[in-house]
Amino acid sequence: MGTAGTVVLIVVVLLVLVVALWSVATRAALVRMRDLAVEAGALAEQRRSRLADLSAHLAAQEAAEAPADPQTVRALADAEHRLAGDIAFHSAAVRAYDRRLSAVPASWVGTLTGLHPLGAAAEQQR
Repeated sequence: MGTAGTVVLIVVVLLVLVVALWSVATRAALVRMRDLAVEAGALAEQRRSRLADLSAHLAAQEAAEAPADPQTVRALADAEHRLAGDIAFHSAAVRAYDRRLSAVPASWVGTLTGLHPLGAAAEQQR
């Protein structure tokens, strides 16, 4: 093998190394984004549960014809506001994850990353 063969071999090895590093970095970024989206969804679900509890408590106060507790009313409004923010953050995180995942070549998604889309992109694949 001459000098040209050695140069070609080195170039091929470097290209394979670059592709391997890119796939590792992409997978790490996708895992972080997916975990963030899942965590935001779980937080939104907790807030939804808290909102349901506060609504039930307020309804019980109204059923007992007791005056509404101002702290409960404020807590209910705050829970609604936070839930709306959590849902917006969750949907933005899912969209960002799906967008990043769609940028990865399709043949590499399953083999190198092992990750699958969330949200609307997951529904389209079914």
